[in-house]
This record gives sequence, structure tokens and C-alpha cells, in this order.
Amino acid sequence: MSQVNDRDVEAIRDWLAKEPSLPKTFDDLTLRKFLFSCHCSLERTKNCIEEFCTRRSNMPEVYTNRDPMSKRMQGTFSSINVTTYMAGKDEILIHRMVEITKDFDFYDCLKAFTVMADNWIELKMDVLPENHIVILDMNLYTLSLVSKINIFYFQKFLLFLLESMPVRLKQVHAVNCPSFYEYLYNLVKPALPDYLVQMIKFHTDPTGLHKYMDKKYLPKEYGGEAESMSDQHATWLNDIYENRKHFMNDDFWKADLSKKPKKNGVETTAMSGSFRTLAID
Repeated sequence: MSQVNDRDVEAIRDWLAKEPSLPKTFDDLTLRKFLFSCHCSLERTKNCIEEFCTRRSNMPEVYTNRDPMSKRMQGTFSSINVTTYMAGKDEILIHRMVEITKDFDFYDCLKAFTVMADNWIELKMDVLPENHIVILDMNLYTLSLVSKINIFYFQKFLLFLLESMPVRLKQVHAVNCPSFYEYLYNLVKPALPDYLVQMIKFHTDPTGLHKYMDKKYLPKEYGGEAESMSDQHATWLNDIYENRKHFMNDDFWKADLSKKPKKNGVETTAMSGSFRTLAID
């Protein structure tokens, strides 16, 4: 994979070996994804990985008890779709709810997403996408659903995704927006950096996406020609079930907080107080 220099991968691996608080279980492809998302800057990559591992440790509500075969996880998997599609040199990432059950649990929903996201990070690919396009489907969002969401925790989780995941964010779209979407947006907007506020586009239906990307890259559910979200979701779940023990490890990709250096009694992180710089086109 010529996009990332082998020496840079080894440099990050050598750095990890010397950091007692950080895991040593990243494979080369995952390290390449982090490096590429940080434009192959070693320092930015170190910061990103440290923040990625530390924040996972600080969110036990969604990064523990992730057995994909448990009844709770099975029920949550059946209510969401998380899928990806290549669009030329870019990658489209889609999240949508397909069912809102009576026993909907906000943390279980995020927990299921973390499993799908970990699976995505480990997906094998020969060429890394230049940028990422995120689509959030709000079709089933209701005021009743919003009342079950911990907005402050969601802001925290959203910042984790923005600052710590190996992505180069290019576009963000919300589709099938309900009439009260501005109310929902205003709940999380204070936590968003200005560049993201300017980037988000809202659409009442999926046809609005066709102005920004060729519909041949979109799933059938959005009038496109690509594989349906439900079919791809089922394929991902098969992969997750095959790696069940992998996700049952509550220490997976987590920092050991007891070994992190502290300054004035406060745990330090490489990115405290700042947003990670992402690619914006």
C-alpha cells in the first residue's frame, strides 16, 4: 500500500512499544489507516491513537459487555444499519435506524455502533479512501425517541468520533429529516466545531444526496445502484459473529488508565483541549 510509508508504520509501532498505557494489538493495516487519516504526520497520528484508546477507556457504558451474541446486542443490531460504499476515491459511511422498539436503550444503540465501527476499521482494503462522506438517516427520529437520549453523553461520543477515528471528513449529510430537525440539531450544535457546522447539509429525502454524489454509489434504499443496506448489514454481522471473542474483550484497543502519566494529579492526554484537524474539501 504505497499511500503510507512502511517506515512510518514501524515508527508508530516502535512508539506504541514504549508507551506502557497503550495497547500493542493494532495490526499494520489499522496503523496505516490512522496514519493516512492524519496525512502521514507521525505526531498527529500518535495524538490520534492516544486519544482513541483513552476515550474508549473513559466510556465504559458503550465499550464493555459487547458480546454480539447477547440478547440485548442481537435486538439492537436488528434495529440499525451501518454500511459503507466506495464513491470513486471516497468512502460513504451510512447510519440509519430501521426499527424503534419499545425497550429502546440509548447506550445499547451506541454500543452496537461501536462494534460495527470496530469491524469497519479492520476491514481489509488495498487502497485507502481519500475522504469520507457521512450520511445520517433520521427517518425514524421522533420527539419521544429524543427524550430517551442522553444529549450530554451523545455530545461526548460525537467528539470522540470527530477527534479520534481514522477518517478524513469531507461531507456530512442528514437525510429524511423530520419537521423538528432544527430542534434536534440545536441540542448538539454547541459541541460541534465551526467547520463541521458549515459542512452539514440537511435533506427531507434521499434525493437531495444526488446533488452531491452520483447515485450509482448509493444503496438501493436511496435510489442508487449499490448493494442494499440490509444485505450489507447482514454480511457485516456474519463477520462480527465469527469474531465474537474479539468483541467480548473489554480491554480491546483501550488505554490502561492506571499507567497513564498524570500532571498535577490530572490524567494527561495528547489532545486535551483541542480538535484534531481533519481534511476538508
